[in-house]
Amino acid sequence: MKALVTVEGKTAQIQDVDVPKPGEGEIIVKTHYVAQNPTDWKSMLSVPPGRILGCDFAGTVQDSNGSHWREGQRVSGFVFGSSHNPPRGAFAEYITTEASLVYPIPDDVSYQDAAVIPLAFATAVQAIFGRLKLPEPSKPAKTAFPFLVNGGASSVGQYAIQLGKLAGAFVIATGSSQNHELLKSLGADAVIDYKDPNWTEEVRKLTHDGLEFAFDCISENSTIEAVSKALSPTKGGHIITILAVDQIRDKIENKKVKLESTIVYTVFGRPVKYGSFDNCGEPTPQDKALWEKYLAMLPDLLSSGKIKPNKVRERGGLDAILAGLKEHQEGKVRAEKLVYKIS
Repeated sequence: MKALVTVEGKTAQIQDVDVPKPGEGEIIVKTHYVAQNPTDWKSMLSVPPGRILGCDFAGTVQDSNGSHWREGQRVSGFVFGSSHNPPRGAFAEYITTEASLVYPIPDDVSYQDAAVIPLAFATAVQAIFGRLKLPEPSKPAKTAFPFLVNGGASSVGQYAIQLGKLAGAFVIATGSSQNHELLKSLGADAVIDYKDPNWTEEVRKLTHDGLEFAFDCISENSTIEAVSKALSPTKGGHIITILAVDQIRDKIENKKVKLESTIVYTVFGRPVKYGSFDNCGEPTPQDKALWEKYLAMLPDLLSSGKIKPNKVRERGGLDAILAGLKEHQEGKVRAEKLVYKIS
């Protein structure tokens, strides 16, 4: 099969590799579409040669391997792209994945839309319900509470806004002014321009100094310190970040603020040490169980319109991914997801 494989020189090329065989509890998916994430270009620059890149996919079950899935059934999910134990990667014509870690694509959802959901949605689920412990959609808060999503137009941020609303929160989202209508359409109750030097004061006014929950979907260039200043000065609060925070903790002035990072790859349940991230290194069966729970909920959330996929931009096939990764690395992909047709 064809796959995009890392090679010397911190790049990748299309190679012919063996079609994978499923192990116990695994299925083989024939890939129809894949979606691109920032982790893909970062992996290309950091992993050894011989790894298949890519995480998000949508396709059909090629080998159900005794699972409850039907061969030919439309499914979507994500894998730990470029990992080797076990070997995983979505930018390929066939993918191995755990049978419990895909969701059935509803009839009214395209492969393109299905592919842009899993990794970013899983990150938001993990941050909001696994780490912040906000009320789940089945039992939303009876009284709205403020919840800040910093970087609301990012892939993860867009799902975080929608999940925050399902939790019963009063959602405040930051984004550049051209994305404010998008953020409102996803359910944000208030939108703030992060380019405003006084944006944290705006949040404090909006929340009457009562903000205790925040999810920083950017987590770089001093955004975490800014978010901490938007929290309640007396009660502090809890911030979840998508990048490691070990270098930043000492810079947070409010010592009542709990700061922790989350890494989505723990949803596979296996021990994974990912740099200096928190919440990883040991087996994580609780993270896997939470993701399995939300995968089961996802078809209804999509069909009901309660969760809307990110905006899609189709860029070509497997041979177009390298150029797309470069575009992403240069910061030219905003408020949209690049997708590629594999078959």
